[in-house]
Amino acid sequence: MRKGQKVIAIGASAGGLQPLRDLLEVLPNDFDAPIVVAIHSAPNSFLTEVLQFAEGSGMKVRKVEDGDTLQNGVVHVVPGAKHAFVQNDRLRLSGVVRDSGYRPSIDALFMTLASSHGENAVAVVLSGLMNDGMRGAQVIYDMGGTTIVQDPKDAEFAEMPKNVIRADHPRKVLAAEDLGHWLKDLMVD
Repeated sequence: MRKGQKVIAIGASAGGLQPLRDLLEVLPNDFDAPIVVAIHSAPNSFLTEVLQFAEGSGMKVRKVEDGDTLQNGVVHVVPGAKHAFVQNDRLRLSGVVRDSGYRPSIDALFMTLASSHGENAVAVVLSGLMNDGMRGAQVIYDMGGTTIVQDPKDAEFAEMPKNVIRADHPRKVLAAEDLGHWLKDLMVD
């Protein structure tokens, strides 16, 4: 990765798989940023495999292993029931986040991304229940990064997007596919 490189973290929960697929289908194979995906899931999740065979998206999809290096044009999928932390240009995995019952913790991913990449951190919050991602999105905003949110009217479960909108300052609130177009345009700017 080059200095000043944007890094995108996408968080979702219930109802988040289809919006994630819609967003990714819009992005080109040579997308000029790494993407880290955290969707609340069980240890035996097949999220990586489902995304690898999604129609339309030609991006590489890889399940995160501890110590992986962030790579442009790659969708790094956090394994079920694990937490991912961004440390510089690497992803670290852990089973421990003391104040979050969610696995993987979207807040932990967003907060460590904000700490590591500051104004180059981009958080995307999709469909889900409860409030995971809300605090992390605020930290990204506070560190000069960017938060975008799926329109609650477009989400199967609107609670996570609504909570982030209420507590944060999202740059955009759009349908999932439109979020993908917005991210693509962001990389051109």
